[in-house]
This record gives sequence, C-alpha cells and structure tokens, in this order.
Amino acid sequence: MPLQVNIRGPPNSDFVLGYPGIDATWPRIAGVVEIRSETAGQPFKLKSLKLQLYRTEEIQYTSTLRTQRIEQSYLVGQELALFEAPPTVQNQFYAADLPFVYSLPLSREFPLPASMQIAKQAKITYRLDAQLKESENQTKYETAAYCPITIVRYDNIRVFQQYLQGNSLIKESDDKVVYVTLQVDYTSFGPGDIIRVVAGITPNPDWTHRSSKVKLQQITVKLEEELRFNTTSDGTISKMTTVRSHKVPLDSAKVGPHGQYHEITFSVPTSDRSARDSSYIPSSDDGIPNSTISSFSTASSLLVVNYYISLAVKMSGCKDVEVRMPVTITPFNKDICASLTGPINSGIETARTVTVHKPQGTFILANDRSALQSLGFLKLSNGYQRIQIE
Repeated sequence: MPLQVNIRGPPNSDFVLGYPGIDATWPRIAGVVEIRSETAGQPFKLKSLKLQLYRTEEIQYTSTLRTQRIEQSYLVGQELALFEAPPTVQNQFYAADLPFVYSLPLSREFPLPASMQIAKQAKITYRLDAQLKESENQTKYETAAYCPITIVRYDNIRVFQQYLQGNSLIKESDDKVVYVTLQVDYTSFGPGDIIRVVAGITPNPDWTHRSSKVKLQQITVKLEEELRFNTTSDGTISKMTTVRSHKVPLDSAKVGPHGQYHEITFSVPTSDRSARDSSYIPSSDDGIPNSTISSFSTASSLLVVNYYISLAVKMSGCKDVEVRMPVTITPFNKDICASLTGPINSGIETARTVTVHKPQGTFILANDRSALQSLGFLKLSNGYQRIQIE
C-alpha cells in the first residue's frame, strides 16, 4: 500500500543539534519520521525502517580536452535502525511516529566538509534518507522520504587560540641581499573582516654595501583562493584566483640601514546573494546555507579550498621577493564568532548531561478500538467519518 512518509525536525529548531567540528557539543541530527497511509483510515504494514545520511560532492573543471563533471556520494557514519518488527508479529498500523537521534562522526576521526556551493564549479550537499520495508517478502529497502541537511563547521572560527595568535613569515631574497617579512594579527577571517598586513623589508647585515643600493618599487598584497580538484583521470588540478589585491607604490625609496615597514589593510569581500541574476545563488532545497561569502576554506574527497595572503615586493638592485601565507576563511565574521562563544559553551554543557538512549516511538495500531478517533475520525451510527474543517 502506498505510504506517506515525512521527516521532520525538532519544533522551532534545525535538524542539526550541537556544533559540527566541535566534538564536545555532540553534533547530531534529531527529528521524527512520520508514517501514514496515503488513503486516510486504511491500515498498513511495516516490517523495518532505517535512516542513512549521504554526502554528495560535485565538481566541474576544464581539462585539456573538454569540461569534465564528477559526482560522488558517500555514506556518512553508520545507518540508524529505527524499527524492526519481530518475525512472528504481523501488526497493522494506522500511524507511526518514530523519533531519532543520528550522531555525526567525530571531527577528529572523520571531519565532515561543510555544505557549500561555488558557482558551477563545486557543490557539497547532505541528504538524510528514510528507507523501509513493508513486508517480509520485500528483499530490498526502498527510499520512502528524504530531506536536505545543512552542515556548518565551527572549529575554524576566530574564538580559538590557534587563530588569535597571528603569524609571521620571513623570506630571504635569492641573492641574499634583503629579508622580506609578512605579518598578520589573526589567521581566521570572515566576510567583511579587516585583514591587517605588515610588510617589512630589512637589509642583510652581511651585505650592507649591496643592500644600501636597493630601491623599492612597489608592494603588492593579495588575498588568493586556490581550488584544488582531486580527480582520478586528470590527477590533481589547481586553480588560483585573486580575491582582492592592493598595490602600494614606493617611488624608488631606499631600504635604509633599519629597513622599511608598511601597513596594508583590506577587507574580505562579501557577496550579495539577494541579486536574482547571480550565477551562484544556492538552492534552499539542497541545504546550502545562504552565506554572505561565495566560498570558504574546506577539504573533502574531490575538492580542497585553500586561501593565502601573498606579499610581492618589486625592487631594483635586488631580486624580487614573494611570500605566501596560508589563512582560513570562514562564513562567520568576527562579530558573529564572538556571539557564538556563549552558545558553544552552552552546547558543551548540554552534551555532558544528555543521556544517550533510543527514543520510543508512537504507534496507532489497527486493532485499537479508538485508533480512528485518534486520527480525527468521528464515530457515527453507520461507521466512521473523517472530520473536515473548512
């Protein structure tokens, strides 16, 4: 008999509870599977029901011959068995509500990439499938319902010490005349965040005679995005794009005995996804979060997205120097990151007190005398009639 199966989340809440990427908050998917007969008042049989979470990755790239498209799906974690009828019992139901809690894999063991879409080049989505068997004779499960799941990672936001310490890199020119230093205050940024870069050019004390003749022409600071596609047929394909670039002319200034330091600031660009002609508007049906940033740092089987801050110094009397530092770009700016500190701490405390147990389902059996009345049918002298409210 055709069944009507729906997957619903907790009231006034998202399907995903906890904070994926932070294992102490016990990231999990919670909800209820509702099963009804498509014909109201008709009983149905149910042998077994299970849930499976799938991740689908899609990439599109240009090879030497043509544009290639690859799509792969993966089972996330272990399937969750919600219901299994005893072999000797052949109950019939008018309705069944089966609550569930689907634990996500630990991030330190199986890190899940976040749901995202980068124009037509890449897409990562999650889908929760409800698969069932209605009778003993049915050998294979069939997908009765599914719903998109949005996964957002919180382990790379600017509230953790590793992103608050800043970073610096130093590189010597190939002719060993000067040193170039790149320094940033933080290593995690979100849409609209200000990136402050300090560029230093200092002479090599062992080559003071040559370094005194060096003249600085220009400093260029860039925020760069690297898309790396992992393919089996074409190997690893990397595509580098400049997200933002700033040039500072120095008008042949000399390095001097104490060197020169320049501060450059710029912001991480944001995206206006309210524009309907935008080519990368995500579909809410796919579970893609409607972020104000087009892409962010992530790593999956087919796709890796990296970001770098690069510093290029153009000089005369010395070979040019370029320094590149990896940074993390997230969907959350510093203000949102600060607001998440309290909820994350609360989620950790909640996870400590939650008792893991299998939720009990609610069944309306066909042999229950009041079953139809509980489904909204009115008992009349000539039988049952469903109440219609207009």
